[in-house]
Amino acid sequence: MIMKKLITLLLTFTMLTGFAQKGRYNSVDAGKQFPGFMVTEKHDTVKGSFMIYLPEVMQAGCQMRDASGNELYGNTWNNIICYEIENDTKWYSTKFTTIKAPKDPKRFGGGAETFVLVVEKGPITLFDYFFVDGTATPEVREQKSYMQLPSGEVIDVSSMLMGFAKKMPGYVKDFPELADKITKKEKGYGFTNINAVIREYNAWYMSKNPDFTIFK
Repeated sequence: MIMKKLITLLLTFTMLTGFAQKGRYNSVDAGKQFPGFMVTEKHDTVKGSFMIYLPEVMQAGCQMRDASGNELYGNTWNNIICYEIENDTKWYSTKFTTIKAPKDPKRFGGGAETFVLVVEKGPITLFDYFFVDGTATPEVREQKSYMQLPSGEVIDVSSMLMGFAKKMPGYVKDFPELADKITKKEKGYGFTNINAVIREYNAWYMSKNPDFTIFK
C-alpha cells in the first residue's frame, strides 16, 4: 500500500512537471507580455499582445493591447472565442465551444462558463483547469488536466496515472490499431506520451469525420 502511494505521488509529480512544457501555463511568464491574437464572437481576428496573469485570472479573461499598443478591455469568455499567445498557450471559451469545464464549487456558474487552457485541440481535447480556494487554510491551488472525448464525455487525466494501458484503449477503441499499441505498451504509447497518442487519434478521427469541430 505504501509503495503504491509512493508510485502514485511520483507519477503525479511527473505529470505536474509537464505543465511548464510547451502548451502549458508557465508561472515564470506571469507579468510578461507576449504577442498573439484573439478571435471575437463575430469571428474577427485581433492581433496584439497579452499580459500573462495567474492562471485563474486567465480563465476569466485576458488583458490585451492591440497592434497600436492601445489597451483592450472586456476580453472574457462571454465575448471571445479564443486567444492564442506566442508562447504556445491557447485559451478557449466554453461558451463558444463544445468543451466542458469541470464543476468548480468556488467559481460563479460552477466553472461551466470560463476559458480553459487547451493543450491538444480536436475530437479528443486535452485541457487544463485551475482550481483555487482562497477560503481554505492553507489556500488550495490545484491544477488538473482533463480529456474530452468526441462524445463529450470528460475524463480526469489523473484517473489514468495507474493502468493507462488498460484504460486508454477503451477511449480510442474505434481506432483498433492505436488501442492495440497502447494495450501492448509499445514504445511511445504510454501515459507520458498521452499528447502524442491524442494527436494520432485526432488525425485518424478527422480523416474519417472531416466535418467535426469543437466550435458551436
